[in-house]
Amino acid sequence: AATTVNDLLRLWIPDRLEFCGEPVPLDRPDVLERLDLELVVALGDPVSAALWFKRAPRYLPIARQALAEAGLPADLQYVPVIESNLRPGAVSRAGAVGPWQFLRSTGRLYGLACKNGCDDRRDWEKATAAALAHLKDLHDAFGSWPLALAAYNAGRNRVASAMEAQGESSFYDLRLPRETERYVFRAMAAKLILEHPERYGIDLEGARTWEPPETREVTLRVDRRRLPVAAVADAAGVGYRRLVELNPWIVGTGLRKGTYRLVLPAEGTDGFAARLARWEEENPEPRRIYHRVKRGDTLSAIARRYGLTVGQICEWNGITPRTTIYPGQTLTLFLTD
Repeated sequence: AATTVNDLLRLWIPDRLEFCGEPVPLDRPDVLERLDLELVVALGDPVSAALWFKRAPRYLPIARQALAEAGLPADLQYVPVIESNLRPGAVSRAGAVGPWQFLRSTGRLYGLACKNGCDDRRDWEKATAAALAHLKDLHDAFGSWPLALAAYNAGRNRVASAMEAQGESSFYDLRLPRETERYVFRAMAAKLILEHPERYGIDLEGARTWEPPETREVTLRVDRRRLPVAAVADAAGVGYRRLVELNPWIVGTGLRKGTYRLVLPAEGTDGFAARLARWEEENPEPRRIYHRVKRGDTLSAIARRYGLTVGQICEWNGITPRTTIYPGQTLTLFLTD
């Protein structure tokens, strides 16, 4: 423990530092102290720091490639590090989801769908594209990457209002919520640690890191009302958990009608389409009918008549077993011949 404290008291900080191509004023004691704090916090929690290094080979290349293609600073790759610890399934207390931690409303603005058992905020490639578009918009609005990151964390209006009320134009002189003030320095600390591990006594030789799995993308077109995810996993020759791990945007048990980009283990793509087609042939789409409620009908009586369950009827019609049905009401039913 004493060695750890001694190390934390002497953490390396370079004489000069740039973040997103902008100089960080480390000659200011307050700025130096704020960066030092985030280094101490990050390295004082060895589990989180270790997981950064374990996950980085699998996920950071996705961010780096997208940043290069968009012509944006490579340092933005450290935003998902501090947002989610590089976890596609991360969910915050505020309801932000995915590696880039999008709220549903912000995600919708940038084209991230969240419906029908799918959540694009968990899709690394889609969420990365949306996050970079959002960050670029914020940089265009504020003209500074530290301010853009602060707005990404706290919201554009909060940062703009603070700048106007305080008469400040520099992030380093702006009083913001403590979480937001720390946020930008956390990204800088992640950059230093991940780019210079040897400076912090981190030896990566022989380290067990998590490399990207060998996968292939396939286009899945669902023409039926609902395709069970279990059937997709079976056709791919993988377990349900593994399929969802490779496709974290799948949050329901079925895929609705539409076209999907599916990631499968490389060895699971051979014969996938044929196996899935065979399953669909053996499991035909249920036939939709409409039942007009007559006097004396009950949910249980209707269920018995069609060989269904009350739960199925309720699910298809957005009602509960306690719902009162009335003559003339139309219920949607799906029957398997």
